[in-house]
Amino acid sequence: MFKINNNFILTIFLICSLLIIILVAVLVFQPFSQESKLVKELTQAQLISETDADNDGLDDYSDIVQNARAQIDVVTLYDTSYYVGGYPPENSGVCADVIWRALQGAGYDFKKMIDDDMLAYPERYTNDYDTNINFRRTQNIRIFLENNVQTLPTEVIPNNYDNLVTWQGGDIVTFAQIPGGLWHVAIVSDRRRADGVPYLIHNHGYGTLENDYLLRWPTEITGHFRFMLK
Repeated sequence: MFKINNNFILTIFLICSLLIIILVAVLVFQPFSQESKLVKELTQAQLISETDADNDGLDDYSDIVQNARAQIDVVTLYDTSYYVGGYPPENSGVCADVIWRALQGAGYDFKKMIDDDMLAYPERYTNDYDTNINFRRTQNIRIFLENNVQTLPTEVIPNNYDNLVTWQGGDIVTFAQIPGGLWHVAIVSDRRRADGVPYLIHNHGYGTLENDYLLRWPTEITGHFRFMLK
């Protein structure tokens, strides 16, 4: 009578277990390898601005992202206070402050740009002119961008290269007002989640952060802009 050795049974068990682990790994990680391919393609298609406003050797779009990201762990407070002179302390601010700080680091005086536009075209704006706060009001930012830079589609389609390639690092996105709250504005990151949707760099109450909020923000996107002056 054939007698099965215990070592033989153990070997078969280990081989079967290994095959199951390999099968599960293939099923689980195959989608991620495909998504990583999409992210790689989108990264390779990252736009480079033709301008370098501050002549630091870094194009404007990359500069905007870099200076937005540099605010992380520096701007740690959400601060809606009004400041004479306009500028809040270095460690605090609102969502709008992420924008002017990123643009300032790239060589643009965003405060002056909005002040000048409001004086030249007062009919465009719904807020009263106040040089201490003009550039920190999200609605003013949206109106300025709509009239002075490149406007882009607001739809976001995960896993769709043709759509996602229109969302580039350094872009600026605005959102509708939260009921009982404020409007919102953010910088689009050059980093993306697995399905290609980019992260945002913004301050939504906890200081400047970089996270997955483009499709998670609770209100609709009202504007998508690229800082390419007309």
